[in-house]
Amino acid sequence: MTLTTTILIVEDDNDLRKLLRISLASSQRVIYEASTAEDGLRLALDTLPDILLLDLGLSGELDGFTLCKAMDDEPLLWNMKTVIISGHDTKEHLEKAGRYGIDAYLIKPFSTKTVVDLVTRLEPKPHEMLVIPAELNG
Repeated sequence: MTLTTTILIVEDDNDLRKLLRISLASSQRVIYEASTAEDGLRLALDTLPDILLLDLGLSGELDGFTLCKAMDDEPLLWNMKTVIISGHDTKEHLEKAGRYGIDAYLIKPFSTKTVVDLVTRLEPKPHEMLVIPAELNG
């Protein structure tokens, strides 16, 4: 059984967003993109992604942490895995990310292989049912 993974990329740098989309493209992945936090929140609620790749330094009224807070208030998004992509690795940013339950914090610059490996690790896995033979069930 093959699962389809839904990924949302919220990144205001068009070139980086395109690089992420191309790097992660596969027949088992559906990828959505947004360049602002506002569009990212709308898309997240519409598509309920499995994984969010989120830039902290978004242009516009809301930054990445504000988007994290808004998504944290939405029960439909509680199972989503979140990967922060940022050029900032200050203690304050890392602690704040930890408070939001961020699954990974990827510091720029990074290799596309790192992103692909990380997303693969975070992708939902098929449910495996345990079967206990009768001879062990006694």
